Amino acid sequence: FPSHDKTTLKITDMNSTLEKVAVTHNDAMSRSEQDWREYLGISPDQLQVSRDHRYRLALARLFQQYEHENRKIFHLTATYKPYPLEDFTPDKTNRYFINFYLKSFLPLLMRSKNYHIPSKRPYQPICYAFLDEHDQKVSSSGVMFPDRLHHHAMLALHQNTYSTAKSLESVSKISLKTRFSNKVMTTHLRECEPMTMLYATKNLRKFPEFLSFPDRFI
Repeated sequence: FPSHDKTTLKITDMNSTLEKVAVTHNDAMSRSEQDWREYLGISPDQLQVSRDHRYRLALARLFQQYEHENRKIFHLTATYKPYPLEDFTPDKTNRYFINFYLKSFLPLLMRSKNYHIPSKRPYQPICYAFLDEHDQKVSSSGVMFPDRLHHHAMLALHQNTYSTAKSLESVSKISLKTRFSNKVMTTHLRECEPMTMLYATKNLRKFPEFLSFPDRFI
């Protein structure tokens, strides 16, 4: 398998790249954007919008743009096994996702381990993966489970990979190769609308750095 720096990985920071998100939209607010603002609790006459909300709306517009470019939008959730003696730091949890995505998910979706070669790279999905927290739980003995993180990834798929993605829909239908995904507990892939980006980014303020793939298509 190719190493991470040759395949795709970028880490993006919400606070430093808001102005770099390239989106196109009309001056007149679209009906979909009205729905998105309502979902975020932004009133129709509210002029001042937080930086966090502006960024999440820009990401939703970006994936709407991908949809208009005939890409199919999917939402992938990955959760990880509980390890009581191990801290689920953002960096460590991101490494779990990188290993799973590059070495289990992409070869399955692309039907090739060589998805990084020039002839395959244009068909890779555009993927943005965001950290989220599990709700804290307390066992019957009163012991509190450690905080755990999981990922919500938004995918904009090329039409060539759509049928494969549809065959992988549902909970834990993605085969997990133990060697590469031994930390992954469950996966859930489903087709969705760009608005799902607002759900996927609900903890973006707390975890402003997120993963994006690929780094380039050529």
